Amino acid sequence: MAEEADNSANPGDAPFGGYAESMAELESILAGLESDDVDIDTLASQVERASQLIAHCEGRLRATELSLQTILAQHDSPTDAGEES
Repeated sequence: MAEEADNSANPGDAPFGGYAESMAELESILAGLESDDVDIDTLASQVERASQLIAHCEGRLRATELSLQTILAQHDSPTDAGEES
């Protein structure tokens, strides 16, 4: 049902995957930028995509942190006063 789009012309429009997939793409971009043969014609779009991936990963980390805090807070507060000794 999901349609695959050709995002080779504008990588900034590519959808984001999960955290691990986004990190792998970010590492790939970084490796390309660190190489001696950086394509100057795509440099700006690669840096833009890297920026988007960083923001996406940070958002995923914040959401996970909030979720974990909520779960842990539920375990920190006793729900049954009768269970306390």
